[in-house]
Amino acid sequence: MTITRANFILLLVSFIWGISFVFQREAMNYMGPFTFNAFRFLLGGLVLLPLIFKSGRHKRENGRSSRKSMLKGALIAGALMFCGAGFQQYGIQHTSLANVGFITGLYIVFVPIIGIFMGQRYKHGIWLAILIAAAGLYLLSGVDGFQMAYGDILVLMGAIFWAFHVIVIDHMSSNHDQVSFAAMQFFACALLSYGAALATGDKAILLTLAEWKWVLVSGFVAVGLGYTLQVIGQTISPPTQAAVIMSLEAVFAALAGYIVYDETLGTKALIGCALMLGGCLMAQLFPPLNNKDVQPSRATN
Repeated sequence: MTITRANFILLLVSFIWGISFVFQREAMNYMGPFTFNAFRFLLGGLVLLPLIFKSGRHKRENGRSSRKSMLKGALIAGALMFCGAGFQQYGIQHTSLANVGFITGLYIVFVPIIGIFMGQRYKHGIWLAILIAAAGLYLLSGVDGFQMAYGDILVLMGAIFWAFHVIVIDHMSSNHDQVSFAAMQFFACALLSYGAALATGDKAILLTLAEWKWVLVSGFVAVGLGYTLQVIGQTISPPTQAAVIMSLEAVFAALAGYIVYDETLGTKALIGCALMLGGCLMAQLFPPLNNKDVQPSRATN
């Protein structure tokens, strides 16, 4: 496969994940956030099982210690995914799709911030990238003084958990088969989400086609297909190119919001979007100076 074809695949992933915010919002007309996350991540994991067994990936983990390490890492990643997806799913009900897309994309900036506290060293230019992204967030969110909108705060919290998720994925999945690891973290996230759904009084079971259709399209397309194509594309595409292309997820989310919900952005918000995207892309120019590079790409939407 050529780099050009791999980049087109990642562009398709960005498109899938961008428009999938529509699926996520529509699902809230039929169920609660935790129920939706439980069933869509369960389906996402099931989609990967045929690929795992057909390719013999399940046989690549040798020894009890390796399997135990993989299970531990997948549980941690699944717990972070549960938090990230949960905050995002609650927030998507209270803000525009453009805001969800661009604010979620800030996980790219949060990764180096967290990395600094973990001992990573970066060139000073990373702070300019962070400052630019923060200024964009201020403008996009329509902050009144220093008070952000409720939905934007929830999505921002989700982005922080997505950043921790990226770091765990980088640390753990490099020692295990990525697709098998992904399926396990999806199942862990689904289990935690289902437990939260029961605890908060969400639906325990879906009975109608109206309820299932958004779960099916999100689970199979956004989670299962999206992740599989991401793995294929990032195997070939250079990390910097991959990060730039996948940042377009926010742009597709904004377009989906405009087409489906007639959401429009004012001049200040558009400037904010541009600054946030620019800051996120600029952050790619300053990888860690020590240890291994952390590739800021989410495992799923």
